Amino acid sequence: MHDCAATALSYGIYKTDFSKTGPTYVAFVDIGHCDTQVSIVSFEAGHMRLLSHAFDSSLGGRDFDDVLFVYFAKQFKELYNIDVYSNLRASIRLRTACEKLKKVLSANAEAPLNIECLMDEKDVKGFIKREEFERLASGLLERISVPSRKAMADAGLSVRKIHSVELVGSGSRIPAISKLLSSLYGKEPSRKLNSSECVARGCALQCAMLSPVFRVREYEVQDAFPFSIGFSLDGAQISTGSNSILFPKGQPFPSTKVLTFQRSNLLHVEAFYANPNELPAGVSTKISSFTIGPFQASSNEKARIKVKVQLNLHGIVTVESAMLVEDHIDDSARRDNIHPQMDTTKMDSDSSTNVANSDEDNTAVHSQSSNATQGNGTLQDKANQRFEIPVNENTYGGMSKDELSEAREKELHLAQHDKAVEQAKDQKNALESYVYEMRNKLFNTYRSFASDMEREGISRSLQETEEWLYEDGDDETENAYTAKMQDLKKMVDPVENRYKDEEARAQATTDLLNSIVDHRMSMDSLPTEDRGLITDECNKAEQWLRERIQQQDSLPKNADPVLWSRDIKSRIEDLNSTCKQILRRKSSPANSDESSGLDQQE
Repeated sequence: MHDCAATALSYGIYKTDFSKTGPTYVAFVDIGHCDTQVSIVSFEAGHMRLLSHAFDSSLGGRDFDDVLFVYFAKQFKELYNIDVYSNLRASIRLRTACEKLKKVLSANAEAPLNIECLMDEKDVKGFIKREEFERLASGLLERISVPSRKAMADAGLSVRKIHSVELVGSGSRIPAISKLLSSLYGKEPSRKLNSSECVARGCALQCAMLSPVFRVREYEVQDAFPFSIGFSLDGAQISTGSNSILFPKGQPFPSTKVLTFQRSNLLHVEAFYANPNELPAGVSTKISSFTIGPFQASSNEKARIKVKVQLNLHGIVTVESAMLVEDHIDDSARRDNIHPQMDTTKMDSDSSTNVANSDEDNTAVHSQSSNATQGNGTLQDKANQRFEIPVNENTYGGMSKDELSEAREKELHLAQHDKAVEQAKDQKNALESYVYEMRNKLFNTYRSFASDMEREGISRSLQETEEWLYEDGDDETENAYTAKMQDLKKMVDPVENRYKDEEARAQATTDLLNSIVDHRMSMDSLPTEDRGLITDECNKAEQWLRERIQQQDSLPKNADPVLWSRDIKSRIEDLNSTCKQILRRKSSPANSDESSGLDQQE
């Protein structure tokens, strides 16, 4: 569905206070990033209808950003002698700052602009008032009224009949736009909808309404096609009365037309936009072409071909089906039952010379087929036989398989590039944070765990890495940042490990001593031999710990430990394993006796 229809759906489906005496007309003005759209919608309880849709495809929030960009680029050229246009990075930074400045001016009468090191290592400052901004953008503001007036004219309504004006879109927050619309419609624009989410919300609701999975409130949406669509047969336009437009502008859809032709060979039908003036500049008028056939009539006369053309629910023009219709003579019927009116029901026409009556609606098709039987049950002498004809479609402006495959590969390449850029950015930030963190810890937390030589070397490497980040390493790959991080960690990790292991070693020492006490307390009920074994193991562990602690205490903190916490933990595991084996022999004496008895028998 069109985004204007989606906006209207998200507005109307939740409202229940529409007038019961007639439709309520609401104007939706959507000023997005790059375009402006205006639609007039009629609302009633449980129903909405899009009456008109007008747009300016080259007017949006970015154009107002560009006004500020041009203003400050000229100002910086005069004040700082820098040409922002010559530097892509500086241009992007200035545009980003101008976009933020525009938002600030929406709530403030004046705003400053400050950018550090914009170009040539120069900090720039600027200032602008809202009045000056509105004066510079006066041409853009006048253009907003053009689609608004056109939408009103296409809907055939006067300003007095508009109940309310809803203003949405990311570029709609400029106060001057609200003032302009207030003077144009005679009422203050409302902002009841979420400017950034209303289109997505409406599309989600439409998806739920079309899906059989979700239960949604009964609500009828009648969208309107914003362009006129015509059809041609073998280069000659198909006429529908007074013009050659099959689906006129504002045509509600889905909509179906049935065309009838007298042909003896293939049909080549083309769909096109009937009025090029309705299209944005540079857009081709061609939509698609259809080849209908081949077919073979049972007689030598021209065959009657019925072509069903549809503007479907999604606003896509297509030939839904093509049928060969032949009159079949039924010998069981009486000749005197021939109806003279039969020829008047025919919708045949010549495809190139007399195409004025070449269309009929879906109802006419059904009513014609129902006349095969009279009211009294007598069968007529003629009955229609229908044979389906193949239809081949060629869409203009679409992509071939090779082009689609190439586009997918390009999209995948761009996605991978974006991912690589993002990962590089994250790694750069991680490296920068690591430099600052280690510099602080090196002279505080880790000071006593690093020798003077280590501190000097690490400090020098940190300083060199920081300078590299802000100069040559400002835009590098993820691997480059990772390599720098690994080089720093090779120097810092020994110092960091000493610091971390000191606390872990103290905890491990406590755990080993507690384990020794627990095993000594658990051996009271054991036989003398087993008590001796556990005592020996505990004494060995205690002696080993005492000796290692003495060695460790004789070393300075900035030397690698001779006793690591992992060594103590390994000693705890060995002690527990040995003592548990001894205790397990006590807890299962029956098993031990049984096993010894079996050994004696053998």
